[in-house]
Amino acid sequence: MGHIRLGTLSATRRWKDVIGLIAEQADAPKVAEAVTHAWEHAFNTVRDDVGFREAVWLLSQIGVAGKSKNPAEHLNAAGIEVAGAKSVVDVAMGLSEAMETRLQATRRRSDFGELAERALVGAVTAQLQKKNLPLLGSASEDVRGALRECGGDKGFGELSREFFSRLTNECLNYFLSKSLTGQVGEGRRFNNMEHVQAFEDAMRTHCSEASEIVEDYSSGWFSKHYFEEGGHIQRESAEKFGWFGMEKMRRELAERAREYA
Repeated sequence: MGHIRLGTLSATRRWKDVIGLIAEQADAPKVAEAVTHAWEHAFNTVRDDVGFREAVWLLSQIGVAGKSKNPAEHLNAAGIEVAGAKSVVDVAMGLSEAMETRLQATRRRSDFGELAERALVGAVTAQLQKKNLPLLGSASEDVRGALRECGGDKGFGELSREFFSRLTNECLNYFLSKSLTGQVGEGRRFNNMEHVQAFEDAMRTHCSEASEIVEDYSSGWFSKHYFEEGGHIQRESAEKFGWFGMEKMRRELAERAREYA
C-alpha cells in the first residue's frame, strides 16, 4: 500500500483564510485556530490511522509500565525493547523500532502516523530528561527509575500533555511550512527567516500552553481505566483516549483564539 498524505489544503476556502491571516500579521493563536478549521476534513480521513493508533497505545503502555515492578519488562512485552537501555537515546530508539515494526507489518504508512511517532518519541525523551536521565550514558537502574516516574496518574498526565502539545504543533507546521516561507521578503509578513523562526517558536509555546487542558484529563482517564481494566490498558481504550485528546486540543485552540478576537 502507498504512503497516505494529509494534503496541502491549498485549494480550500478555509486555507485561503489561513493565508490571509498570516499576511495580515495575525498572532499565533488566531492562525492556529484557523489551521484547525482548515485541517478538519484531512483529519477526518485519517481517523483510523495506524501510526496514530499505535503511538497512543504505546503512550498508554509507558504509563502502565511506570506502575509495574519492572517497567522494562512490561515495555518489552508491549514490543518496546528497552531491557538493556542505559540512556534516553536507547529508550527513544526502542520506541522508534516498535513503531516501525508495527507500520511495516500493516504496510499502512501516512504523514499523520509519522508526525505521531515523532511526537511520541519527542515527548518521552523530554520527560525522561526532566527526570534527570542523561541523553547518553547512564545505568539500567536509572532508566527504570525514570520510566517509573512516567507512570501513575501524575506522570502519565505530564507525559500525555507533552505528547499532545508536540503532535498539535507538528500538525500545524505540516500545513503551515510552505505558506510561511511564501510570506518572507520585503513588504511581506516576515522580513527574513529569523522572523519565521520567531513565529514558529510562538506557535510552539501556544500549543504547549493549550495542552494544559489535557493534563488533568489524561491523569483522570489513566486512573479510571487502569483500575477498571485490572492494571492494563486495552488498545481500544487508548485509541479513544487519543482522539478525544486531539479533540480537546482543537477546542482549546478555538477558545484561546476567541480571547484574541
